[in-house]
Amino acid sequence: MEKLTFVSRGGLTQSTSLGVTESPLGELLYKGAEADIVKGEWRGLIAVYKVRKPLPYRLSSLDTSIRRQRTIREAELLQSARRAGVIVPRLYFVDTVHTTLVMECVGGMRLRELVSQSEREMVGHYFNDLGKAIARLHCAGIVHGDLTTANVIIRDGELVLVDFGLSNHSTKLEDQAVDLRLVKETLVGAHHMIASVALQQLFAGYSSVLGPRRFHEVSKQLSNIERRGRYARIS
Repeated sequence: MEKLTFVSRGGLTQSTSLGVTESPLGELLYKGAEADIVKGEWRGLIAVYKVRKPLPYRLSSLDTSIRRQRTIREAELLQSARRAGVIVPRLYFVDTVHTTLVMECVGGMRLRELVSQSEREMVGHYFNDLGKAIARLHCAGIVHGDLTTANVIIRDGELVLVDFGLSNHSTKLEDQAVDLRLVKETLVGAHHMIASVALQQLFAGYSSVLGPRRFHEVSKQLSNIERRGRYARIS
């Protein structure tokens, strides 16, 4: 096996070997506006490649800079989330030249599919754990930015949070409340049959980690956001 050397850049360890990330071979799992997700292999491991593609409508030099910054930021946030005690995919490789992340392929079932197959008690358990995971992110100054049941995978009874492409460092009440609002909107819109139980357990888990005082502040901000939304629709 080729020997890898490593360099440090912005607190993130990266390999100087570019490997085969320029045009990864494998199964295209998702084709997005910003990135393609490809299931393939990395040095004998089943892996997922997240490839940020050049966007032709942006100036080339600006596009390259944005894609590199977002690739590095996502990798750093994954590491920060793991340090905060949240289970996330392991990073195998960061290629800033080809703006690609190579990550662990997480087996299991997405929470989106699982909630329709599980009993109410089990659903409550999963959302209690999700509330705790979100609170750990927020305590570490991380907002996920895309918290839906599609971005949570259940693996051996544990929750794995995926897709940190819209994540950021923030301790603002507004940003943390928006994270919770995204989960709430997903539950009410796509899982209304279990939304009440799921939300009760989500907030219970969140409060148990964050503490009642901070939970009250975030909840109050969540209510403010929802009032603004209702007012905008009425207007």
